[in-house]
Amino acid sequence: MTSNRSDDGGLSQPPPEHIEERPVTNAARLLMGGPVVIVTTTYKGQQNAMPLAWCAPLSGDPPLIGIAIEQSRYSAEMVSHAEEFALNFPSRLLLHHVQYLGSLTGSDIDKFEATQMETFGARRINAPLIDGCVAWVECEVKQVIPIGDHLLFVGLPVSVQVDPESFDANWTVDEPESRPLHFVGGNHYSTLDGILEARIPGRGEAPERILAERIEEELELTTEARERREELMGKLEREIEQGNVIDVSKVALDDLPDLPDVPRIVVPERNEE
Repeated sequence: MTSNRSDDGGLSQPPPEHIEERPVTNAARLLMGGPVVIVTTTYKGQQNAMPLAWCAPLSGDPPLIGIAIEQSRYSAEMVSHAEEFALNFPSRLLLHHVQYLGSLTGSDIDKFEATQMETFGARRINAPLIDGCVAWVECEVKQVIPIGDHLLFVGLPVSVQVDPESFDANWTVDEPESRPLHFVGGNHYSTLDGILEARIPGRGEAPERILAERIEEELELTTEARERREELMGKLEREIEQGNVIDVSKVALDDLPDLPDVPRIVVPERNEE
């Protein structure tokens, strides 16, 4: 791979032909993809829960977290009064709960009653924590900053709890049911699919050559994985057409083709250790 970088840093180069221009409002959507959280609060005996994708770390020392809520939302009022909140990180098991919660307003309905979600007590704050999630962060509100049509609540974490099957020092991807749910826009979500380990050029290696080689390696791996998946899916479909018993226990559910509802398909349950 050769470089076509010009002396002016590439500023005079036209964009690649496949690039499309989009509205500036898409900028927020491009930042989607991180873990979705359910923000829970309690104020004057009233509990509330809202799914949220606009959250991010703001500082390492002290460890501050920011959540942005539209000013007109009932949840913004609840967090403002309570001066604390909890972040509940749902797994794919709560996929439909998350979407349904976003369609309700806590000013009109008790969301916990409507969804029948199980909760347990927080360690340091009054907000309920939601069972079935994979991590929980309790925060005290340290600052509220109006930004456009949103309020940025700056929270100081006072307690962090995790499911060790989902998080050790980082998120894990061992079992689909233990992966955090990620929001990608609208009513579409995703989960982590795998861990990629990046390698940087070593001392004495030419970085432009090494990085170009890394790109070629990743392209080859991507092509090889796609070809293996297509081969496996084709084999499964042929077995089904022939009426044979198949075992799809080692295939990720999201990778399965549309399978007919026939009794010959065997999907064994995973053995719990």
